[in-house]
Amino acid sequence: MSGILSNLFWFLILFSVIVLVHEFGHFATAKLLGIWVEVFSLGFGPRLLSFKGKETEYRLSLIPLGGYVKLYGEEKATGDPREFLSRPKWQKLLVLFMGPFMNIVLAVGVMSWVYMAGLQEPALYSQAVVVGWVDPSSPAAKAGILPGDKIIRLGKVKNPTWRDLRVITSTSAGNPLELWVERGNKILRLRMVPERVGRYELGYSGIYPPLPPIIGSVVPGKPAAKAKLKEGDRFLQVNGIEVKDFYHLRELLQKSQGKVLEIKIERQGKVFTLKVKPEKQGGRWILGFLPYQPTVKKKYPPLRALQASLKDVLYYSTMTFHVLGKLIAGKLSPRTLSGPLDIAQFSSATAQAGLIPFLSFLAFVSLQLAIINIIPIPGLDGGQMLLLLIEAAIGRELSDKAKDWILKIGFALIILLSAFAILNDILKRI
Repeated sequence: MSGILSNLFWFLILFSVIVLVHEFGHFATAKLLGIWVEVFSLGFGPRLLSFKGKETEYRLSLIPLGGYVKLYGEEKATGDPREFLSRPKWQKLLVLFMGPFMNIVLAVGVMSWVYMAGLQEPALYSQAVVVGWVDPSSPAAKAGILPGDKIIRLGKVKNPTWRDLRVITSTSAGNPLELWVERGNKILRLRMVPERVGRYELGYSGIYPPLPPIIGSVVPGKPAAKAKLKEGDRFLQVNGIEVKDFYHLRELLQKSQGKVLEIKIERQGKVFTLKVKPEKQGGRWILGFLPYQPTVKKKYPPLRALQASLKDVLYYSTMTFHVLGKLIAGKLSPRTLSGPLDIAQFSSATAQAGLIPFLSFLAFVSLQLAIINIIPIPGLDGGQMLLLLIEAAIGRELSDKAKDWILKIGFALIILLSAFAILNDILKRI
């Protein structure tokens, strides 16, 4: 399957599941409250197949982008007790709220299953940040951070993990971050400004974790493979110089200027001496291997999996609101946002990586959709809920003309935001 077709296929799978669950929240709640649901459609546009239930028409429509629910009496009240507009405000609010809520339920449920099946992730994600190496030209180096420093506070986060560091620095490009580091017996307060890098203009700090001089995987056809180096081999010496860590090994490779190296490695308790000639790639001398990074498999019983899932949902919800706040304040580049083209690409990439990565991404996008839908933009669930709350506060209904104008403005805003998201994705690829 070509890249574009694969992106489209997995995007449709992911988006259809998420939106259908969202619409089912509206549908099931309306049914339970006795509100007449006229149509429940899988997809949009012209009808392909349909059948009529007791009251509801169930459709399969041409455009497979989620679905929709049509409630009786959504647009104009007639006084029929089964219509949406004749119901008490709390019932209307509940019907609207259950769409985003079901997306949160989906995210929690999927991640619970993922944790029960077993989620493989880098071990350092949950470890304290002890700096292994600092890029000499990076913001971290300019801030005075040194290898061996332990970051005990990052902004408002105390005792951050490597996951915290990655998330916070990537969403703080161009914005100063205060850090408290433990260096020996001293506590130092430093200031770092992550720089914008890549097409997404994410923040880069230049802080790297400790990495032992052990081979994680060998790239076929490169010098390491030709020298018969294997996964798990530990570098002991290069030309008689003791190798301290992966970064020291990389430094020794650059100093070699492509000359043949005599290396001493340890493999399964035995020591071997080999010769290998580095290859130049992208202006750097390489052997062609990836460093070993320990991973952990988080596999939990149902209750523990649910707890871990809820913790993740809370963490990423907090970070999403944090990012939205920075975007609104102009402290974060719009390029950090991902539109449909990005989501399609990520959907395909995670699907190719396996079921667990794809489901994890599905849960993340479902959570983002829930958060977006509760933003008080007219036309979205959050906007409609806000109007109901305003009416409750003033003690009367807004006029049909006022509601119509608000919905038109909201619809125009949604179109503009959608167009911006697509254009933003395109510009990132130019």
